[in-house]
Amino acid sequence: MKKTFLTGLLITTSLCLSSTANADDIFSALAKTYTSNPTLQSQRAYLRSVDENIAIAKSGYRPNLSLQGSFREGENKVKKGVGQGSDYNSLSGAAVVSQPVFSGFSTVNSVKAADRAVKAAQNNLFNVEQNILLEASTAYLDVLQNRAIVELQKNNEELLQKKLDETVERFKVGEVTRTDVSQAEARHSQAVSDRIASEGNLQSSVATYIELIGEEPKDLSEPVYMKIYLPASYDEALNIALKSNYSIKEAQHLYASKGYEVYANTGALFPSISLDGSIGRNKAEQGEIDTTTENAEWGVNLNIPLYTGGATRAKIRQSKYQKWQAQEGVLEAKRAVKAAVLSAWEYMKSNESQLKAIADQISANTIALEGVQKEEALGNRTILDVLDSYQELLNSKVNDVKARRTYYVSAMNLLASMGKMTAKELKLDVELYDAQKYYKETKGKWLSLN
Repeated sequence: MKKTFLTGLLITTSLCLSSTANADDIFSALAKTYTSNPTLQSQRAYLRSVDENIAIAKSGYRPNLSLQGSFREGENKVKKGVGQGSDYNSLSGAAVVSQPVFSGFSTVNSVKAADRAVKAAQNNLFNVEQNILLEASTAYLDVLQNRAIVELQKNNEELLQKKLDETVERFKVGEVTRTDVSQAEARHSQAVSDRIASEGNLQSSVATYIELIGEEPKDLSEPVYMKIYLPASYDEALNIALKSNYSIKEAQHLYASKGYEVYANTGALFPSISLDGSIGRNKAEQGEIDTTTENAEWGVNLNIPLYTGGATRAKIRQSKYQKWQAQEGVLEAKRAVKAAVLSAWEYMKSNESQLKAIADQISANTIALEGVQKEEALGNRTILDVLDSYQELLNSKVNDVKARRTYYVSAMNLLASMGKMTAKELKLDVELYDAQKYYKETKGKWLSLN
């Protein structure tokens, strides 16, 4: 019976994050997240709204066209003097065009500022994408971990029930004491409690999985292939991060945008020139007199600002401070990335070493349990010693499951800090969102409402 118990123990506690034939691997789960996550979809919509700032800025190059018209009707009355009153009415219409010629370089710098702001928003979208995929992968690993722990706890409960039954039978024939039975009962009750707690953790992680990925988890598998995306050294990881991290790129584009905004606001101090023209017709009736006139004119308008109440200069000063702020933002982003890479790298490597140590611990605990069971059979150990040894082996198995989850999470945090946790870099089986395509379409639109 003891041999059967040990055999069952070794089999059930060997559960780990393993693959199954019909497993829903982490890459397919991330692909579903990429195509359906509402947070990511909403950020894409926001980016397309930012794209419109290009068209808004370019409107400073384009003509303004308008049709103007008026109708008036009235009556003139003579109160004193010679003459009679009369009714009158007038109808006029005109087509007016105004083409900006020079605006102190405000328009050209506004377009450049908007362009860099769009690029900053594009990099922010990649950041959001990485964060969502990182959250989804963490949720995936949480479900995988908690399912394995539930299975361990269920089997733990079953085996301790068998051990309790065995102890009760031995008590009946006088081989063990009532204390031994109570100890076995206490361990079984603890196993029930641990199993219930682990099932609660599993349900919580499943809820998060559904929220992020959009469907219930099926057969999940350990993402062993994730390792092929990892860098060989810390220096390699840091160099890639400083070149590819999207937070740094976003901050750099935002800094450039704020620089162009300074020039755009300064342009308000310069003269502006526009070419204006109009074609109109006016028809007036007063008494028996009917007059129709047509006119066409064009001209050049020059505006030289002298003083605008201080608002223009205040905007210039404000934009300079914002540029300064953005410059510090670049430095802050670089420091944050260096810290993130170092933290993720060290955490990943420590987890890697921890996995090796836990493997040795499992091996040692397995041998120790077998020895304690043999010694207990000879009367040199108590049932409590067996239960303690078994609990140590179970704990090491649970720690192995948790350490595997933590290792992969730290690895994916490292990839995110390097700018490699995107659908493109992970080669997900999806149609990639082409932000550049929408940007090009938007900046050339003149009349469309879509």
